[in-house]
Amino acid sequence: MRDPAVFTETIDLLADRWRAAGSLLPGFGMLAEGRPLPIDRLAAETGIEVDRLRELLVSVRSRFDEEGRLVDLFGMTLEPTPHRLEIGSKVLFSCCALWAQVIPKLINRSIVVESTDPVTNDLVRLSVSPVGIESLEPVGAAATMAVASAPDIAANVGAAFCRHVNHFASRDSAEAFAAESDNRSVITAEQLNDLGSLFYRAIRSGLED
Repeated sequence: MRDPAVFTETIDLLADRWRAAGSLLPGFGMLAEGRPLPIDRLAAETGIEVDRLRELLVSVRSRFDEEGRLVDLFGMTLEPTPHRLEIGSKVLFSCCALWAQVIPKLINRSIVVESTDPVTNDLVRLSVSPVGIESLEPVGAAATMAVASAPDIAANVGAAFCRHVNHFASRDSAEAFAAESDNRSVITAEQLNDLGSLFYRAIRSGLED
């Protein structure tokens, strides 16, 4: 594993890119209802004027359906990805393994994360509370973390970071995946959760700026 400080730098860069998430925290709980979120409803909840809110959402990682409703908020999405989220009776998805483990903190609810190992296609299942991981299957599951530069994150955060950060059914498959790119490192799911906590605190700090 790289020096943890290297990962911290990447977390800080991501937080700078997504700092607006702090002012949009109610949106995560609303999207967790499992259906497209009307912008006017989010505006009423956040106190942000509709046009300004739409402008803000467009400037960061957010997507809309044909009716202009929000379906993806900073990578918490209704659109399928390899990271499936069970939030009560609803199913959503996450852009990467790190964000999947941050989402319980954003919505203050326990969730189940079911990720597909990109090497073996095996399933990795985690029960994650706002505090941390409650269960992990299989027991030897691992994760990868990536380092990314500010220009790369600004240009395409998915290509620079998200696609490199996954859950794996074993350390062997994680190491095989990590070997394909110099910016990937193998870590444990618990270490990924610690980085997620750093990320969440950085996002929350946006409320205090």
